[in-house]
Amino acid sequence: MSCRTKPQKLYLSANSIYRSKLAPNFLINAIFAVGTVITVSAANAHDSTEIHLHNLPAQLLPKNKSAGPLRLRPDQKRNNIRYYNVSTMAYQIAPPMTVVPPAQAPKPKIIKAPPPKRNDFVKDEILLIYDFGTDIETVKAITKKYNLKRKDGMAIGAVRKSVVIADTQGQNPLALKEKINKAQKTFEATTNNYFTPAATKSFQLNYPLAQTGIGRARTVSRGKGIVIGMVDTPVDESHPSLRGSDIEQRLLVDPKTFESKFHGTSIAGVLVSKNPQIGVAPDAKLLSVSAFSSRPGHPNALRGKSTDIVEAIAFCIQRRVDILNLSFTGGRDSFVETIVREAVRQGITVVAAGGNRGRTNSSVYPALINGVVGVTAVDRNKILYKNADKGRFIDIAAPGVNILTLAPQGKFQLSTGTSMAAAHLSGVMALLKEYERNYQPTQLNQTAIDLGVPGRDIEYGNGLVNASAALRQLGAPLPF
Repeated sequence: MSCRTKPQKLYLSANSIYRSKLAPNFLINAIFAVGTVITVSAANAHDSTEIHLHNLPAQLLPKNKSAGPLRLRPDQKRNNIRYYNVSTMAYQIAPPMTVVPPAQAPKPKIIKAPPPKRNDFVKDEILLIYDFGTDIETVKAITKKYNLKRKDGMAIGAVRKSVVIADTQGQNPLALKEKINKAQKTFEATTNNYFTPAATKSFQLNYPLAQTGIGRARTVSRGKGIVIGMVDTPVDESHPSLRGSDIEQRLLVDPKTFESKFHGTSIAGVLVSKNPQIGVAPDAKLLSVSAFSSRPGHPNALRGKSTDIVEAIAFCIQRRVDILNLSFTGGRDSFVETIVREAVRQGITVVAAGGNRGRTNSSVYPALINGVVGVTAVDRNKILYKNADKGRFIDIAAPGVNILTLAPQGKFQLSTGTSMAAAHLSGVMALLKEYERNYQPTQLNQTAIDLGVPGRDIEYGNGLVNASAALRQLGAPLPF
């Protein structure tokens, strides 16, 4: 006798029906095994599930009596791939996966800006520099080969060089220079470059020379017996503060205008004026060689050509000056550099302005030339002049802001710039060389007043020059 309960009977009944409904699936599997492919709609799977779920014992049925057969809504079918009306055995072979790297943006093409056009040289003019002893016919052949017309010439005995100043006859001097230097070994071609004075006029209050101890220093030395060479504009020797001063003047260029004498007169005043508030070394001899003049139509714009500057420096070397003051700046010029190096080689103390363009680590010539003392400017508070250039070529600092000095026609002016600072340092060197003839400018570093960051820096160099301390180090009996 059967001991099955009612729920068990219901379960067996449902199980038998389930087996009978699934019988076709066993047939499908058998046919598939022998190689015959028969597809069945995926909907049958849902039908089987319906029978399996809704013929369960009552205890297992859902409590919600209103629940009907489990069917998917159309939107559920669309989102479930199992319920699409496709064959269960329909497969698609995917192609091999290929990884395509993302397209890289093309590198931007860097377009270099063309170098700025130069205008710091004489238009349609070129210099041919060659050694003494070069055959004159060789020189003529070169000028003819490059279609040059000789304008002038000069001989620089200090470096044993001759120079032809030639008209390029419409050719670009820069391109011609490169062409000649590339092809010729005997000749060096260069442009006739302009240099400019490194000072500006000002109309503010002055401060005393006591900042560097000049007052005390002049009690034991006034520069007597020392010759200072100055390459600048002409000097107005008639100024009352220059009466009695030992000045020799050589004019290489025509002053042209009254304004052409401003810069040279102001530098001469700082160097050798008899005015006790102005002249640093009033008993020194000044050899003034003019190489600068006004530009046509611009009386206050001064400039000098490299040929005139070289000739002026060569004249100073020939006259055996002790100190050479170069209160001007410009770009690199191999011709000027050659003559400056010769001056240094012959033991002349060469002092140059550090530049007034406010640049950092730029190339300021002639201050950058090895052996030249590059001087920057400070004000009464020992603060760097706001437009002073900075770089490794700065060796030392001197007063150069709002300096009381001379102007043409008996007048006075306040001038600012590294030109004034260079003149101040040249005057200090004259005081020291009178006391000790072989005194070297590097010795100034030992007594300079350190400014800015500790030690030497690109702004103040080794610090502010201290004339009285330098003399005291030499044993001079100076009051404290």
